[in-house]
Amino acid sequence: MRAFVLVALTAAIPSTAAAQFDAGQISGFVRDAQQAAIPGATVTVTNEGNADRRTSITNSAGYYVLPNIPVGSYAVSVELSGFKKFVKTGIRLSAASQLAVDAELELGSLEETVLVTAGAAFVQTTTAQVARTIDTRQIQELTLNGRNPIYLASLKPGVRGGTIGTFDPDSVSNGSFSINGARDDEYLVTIDGAIATRTRSSGSMLGAQDVETVEEVQVLTANYRAEYGRSSAGQIRFVTKSGTQQFRGDALENYRNAAFDANQWQRNRSNDPRLSNGPDPFSFNQWGFHLGGPLPLPGGYNADRSKLFFFWGEE
Repeated sequence: MRAFVLVALTAAIPSTAAAQFDAGQISGFVRDAQQAAIPGATVTVTNEGNADRRTSITNSAGYYVLPNIPVGSYAVSVELSGFKKFVKTGIRLSAASQLAVDAELELGSLEETVLVTAGAAFVQTTTAQVARTIDTRQIQELTLNGRNPIYLASLKPGVRGGTIGTFDPDSVSNGSFSINGARDDEYLVTIDGAIATRTRSSGSMLGAQDVETVEEVQVLTANYRAEYGRSSAGQIRFVTKSGTQQFRGDALENYRNAAFDANQWQRNRSNDPRLSNGPDPFSFNQWGFHLGGPLPLPGGYNADRSKLFFFWGEE
């Protein structure tokens, strides 16, 4: 029992080394109003969900870089004596993305703040990879028949096969897609950087994913970096959610019944009353719950809710 608790706690503690392929990078230049480089400025990147912070100092060219940052929503702040504090919020960082967030500092005191809210998605200018990322908002708003997120990959051009209308709720299928014309066993599925494709059972993965625990689904189809290897067609990559500083949870039921469906045209035209009187009887219930938040421990550890988090979901 003690060994199990130790393993569970070790897995829950954030680490920049683990799942590094499912992390991103934020970099940029800090300049003044005349576009002159500002060296020595302190750049802080803060996760808006769990308050995790990373810092860097701009070099002589005003450049900073913060690699291996977990997927999430971030705020970037820049501070230097003699200038107003610069803060940009709502920066969405996806897996393997490299965002350029530049800052222009204005003369003033640090007590003054220039606040900028990120608008449209950042354009990838540092990589030529061809990819599509389906984020949390899209996952929640799209109707997934059977709630199996593997079929979200079909939203990427060049991916043919199953669709988001495919009813396959508890299947371990990898979707049986053809990516860029390749066979359906020539792409790789990963979960938080770990390979989920079953090597001795072509066309299947280690288990069906819970759609509510998925932070984003990323599909790479061309020009992706060498570390993603092992496949000639593409990559389907799941990134799971993490707990935040606040406790949040939900319970759900996905209910389908033939009483809500219209009959098919062919059945209506049939002379058999068993067909023309309505659709085939069908009833489907899918239950689930999800809970996440900070994980307090005895002795006051994690009292500030910034070190240890959990997320638990089941359907």
